[in-house]
Amino acid sequence: MLDLLDRQPTGRWARLRDDVRRCRLRRGAWYPVLSLGPDEAVVVVRQESVIIPQAYLEIVNTRPNRWTVVPGERYAVCPNCAARVAVGTPPEQMRCAHCSGVFEFEPEHEYSAPH
Repeated sequence: MLDLLDRQPTGRWARLRDDVRRCRLRRGAWYPVLSLGPDEAVVVVRQESVIIPQAYLEIVNTRPNRWTVVPGERYAVCPNCAARVAVGTPPEQMRCAHCSGVFEFEPEHEYSAPH
């Protein structure tokens, strides 16, 4: 196992695509990417490195700063601490009760499976 204390995330972040099920990653939560290979990525999940096929992931180059509303569910995920919060119709922005951060919501169409 990687010694995560000696490794710094690359600045990239990943989350599961909407259509992926049965994986150690939680839907809607962003995870730091330690490295990218040709077909897989190594991400940090609860202070452990986990290898995930890249096809399962959406990868971005900067840490997201908007709430993710998980389609088909009634919760949103904080971009800072990954806390889940029950929501109906998302407001423009919301404070996280866990980390106290205030973030806007991403547009609904941003978190969806590729067609």
